[in-house]
Amino acid sequence: MNHLIKIGIDPSGTGTSAIIVYEDNKLIDKMEYIHYDWIKQTDNILYKLIQDAIINIEDCLYTSANPSKDRDDLLKVIGTVKYNTEKVRNIINWASPKHTKSIVKNMENLSKYNDSCIWKFDKDNNLTYQYGKGWFYNNEKISHHLRDAIIIANYKG
Repeated sequence: MNHLIKIGIDPSGTGTSAIIVYEDNKLIDKMEYIHYDWIKQTDNILYKLIQDAIINIEDCLYTSANPSKDRDDLLKVIGTVKYNTEKVRNIINWASPKHTKSIVKNMENLSKYNDSCIWKFDKDNNLTYQYGKGWFYNNEKISHHLRDAIIIANYKG
C-alpha cells in the first residue's frame, strides 16, 4: 500500500532551516536544523528527501535589494539543492515566499478583527495563529521556520 508523503522545507541563509514530513496528511516529523555553514544546511536538506514524496521547498525572491551574507548563503543552499535534485531526478515544487507571506499575513490580520479568536489554515487545521501569542501546532508554540515549512508542505502550485 502506497502512502502519500509530503515534505515541506523552509531553507535559510541565517542558519535555521525547518523540515516538515507528512504521511497521509498527518504530520509525522518536524525539525529545525541550526547550523551556520550553508554546506551543512544543504546536506541536511538533501538527507531528508524521500523518494516518491511530494517535495515543496520555499524558493527565494530574486532581487538586488538588501544584499547580505545571509542572502548569499540562502542562494547557495537553494542552488545546491536544485543541482542535486536534478541529478537524482527528484521532482521539486518551488514555492514562492509570496505564497507563504500571504497566508501568514491573512491569518494574522484576520485574528485582529475577530476578538483574538484562533484562525486556522485550511490545509492543516492544527496550525493556528493566536493574536498576541504567536503560532501554534496542536496547541504547542512553534517558530516561524516550522510555520513556514508547514505552509510550504501544503503548497499546491
